[in-house]
Amino acid sequence: MITKLKYRGFHVCCKSNDSRYLEILDDILSCNIQKLSVTKVFKSQRHTHVSLLNTAYGQYVLKICSHEHKKLEKFAKSLLRPNVNENLIEKIDLAYSQGHTFPNDFYLLAERRILKFARVSIMLFEYIPGPELRQLPEISQDILYNVKTAMQQMHEMKIVSGDAHEGNFILSKNGVRIIDLSGKRCNAKRKIEDSVTINIRLGVPFEPRNQWEKFLVSRKIKRHIKIKERTQQRRQDRLINHQSGH
Repeated sequence: MITKLKYRGFHVCCKSNDSRYLEILDDILSCNIQKLSVTKVFKSQRHTHVSLLNTAYGQYVLKICSHEHKKLEKFAKSLLRPNVNENLIEKIDLAYSQGHTFPNDFYLLAERRILKFARVSIMLFEYIPGPELRQLPEISQDILYNVKTAMQQMHEMKIVSGDAHEGNFILSKNGVRIIDLSGKRCNAKRKIEDSVTINIRLGVPFEPRNQWEKFLVSRKIKRHIKIKERTQQRRQDRLINHQSGH
């Protein structure tokens, strides 16, 4: 069950009635280094920071987003659309209540909002030990079957990945788990894009059933090729700059 409340100027959605998550939020807002420490930084960009946080209650994945990029556009869209983070915590909670464990659990969402627009979002997720699939020397057919099963369960629960690459699948001791899910509305287009992505990135079979799906597959493949080419070009540019610096 998700509890919603106003707390220290934040709109908070909290897993069950467990006070530990509000205690952790207090420590985060107070920068309480006696209770909190960071083991690993997964991402550190201008608007997004993701790290592995040590707390008195164990390890959690902390994600902090400041929504400053295209702020006016996002503000306008927020007035017309549901809050994606709030939608995600509710969908994941529903999935767990029905016995599904494919996602990493979502314990806390705290946002500073102007009307429905979130200027700052603080999120606390379950940390899942285990390698990402991209770290494995080889991905077996059993693992690919588990990926496909987890994705099917995810789509049945009206959740999409939005970025179903091999880094967002963790091989835990209990099987494949999916992280970094999207709270965007689950529709046919987004489900097909998920399926096409794991087909391209992992080789999970996917057969388009009609012309519309074939069009989406073709567009997704072209986009993937362009991204790959841009990534290779950036690597070459960095290498050239590094060599010229010597």
